Amino acid sequence: MTQPQRHHSGSRLLFWLDTGWAAGMTILAAAGSVTHQLVSRDKSVFRWWSLFWSRSMFLGMGIRVHVTYRERLDPRQPCVFVLNHQVAIDIPVASCVIPGPFGWVAKAELERTPVLGAAIRASPSIFLDRSTPRRSAESLRRAGKQIRSGLSVAIFPEGARSYGPGLGSFKRGAFLLALEAGVPVVPITVVNAWDLVNEKHRRARWGMVHVVSGHPIPVSGMTRDHVDSLMKQVRDQMQTELDRWNAEAGPRRLGQN
Repeated sequence: MTQPQRHHSGSRLLFWLDTGWAAGMTILAAAGSVTHQLVSRDKSVFRWWSLFWSRSMFLGMGIRVHVTYRERLDPRQPCVFVLNHQVAIDIPVASCVIPGPFGWVAKAELERTPVLGAAIRASPSIFLDRSTPRRSAESLRRAGKQIRSGLSVAIFPEGARSYGPGLGSFKRGAFLLALEAGVPVVPITVVNAWDLVNEKHRRARWGMVHVVSGHPIPVSGMTRDHVDSLMKQVRDQMQTELDRWNAEAGPRRLGQN
């Protein structure tokens, strides 16, 4: 496995400065988003505040986002955007990549999170309750209906952060949701966020996050019997992008501009 780049001696201090800045911008953007959505149900409100949040946060953290689109996406076409999950900044990264209005598919436990839970509840996002098979099925049906109405969603199929360049095991929810809604799956590969701001190691540095928006995978004609095949297609695209980056950048250049 590729090792992280050597961090300068101030990387721990920078991590705590970045954490404070990110927390402040999250509170500000969440409050603004909730207030705005109380007076407007326009789907673009959440996207506007998501962009404000991510761009303001990254500006203060000295981070830029570079996106490679393997295929041009129509912002009017609802999709299920599937992202690998390296570290916490993957969430604002998604706002910089997804071209149209979208909501998150979040774990039901996040609904009780202070500030963030309120912001998600006010947004066009969906809480996925996996506590029982019945509640899980109901959540998928509600999410599928919302997507068919024209709203894309984003989800991390790993369900947990990897804190490194590897891919964890995928859960089936994202792919069942795409089949329920009948919309394409778009793999989004976050390549090197783990080497810039890593909350597990409490290290941070300035630099550029590289992200690849992959080829949409249509689900027309697929049934639940095809879930494993769909998961494999998405995983293969992501692994190819990670392997390509590692091969081109090399251990010493991983995460550099």
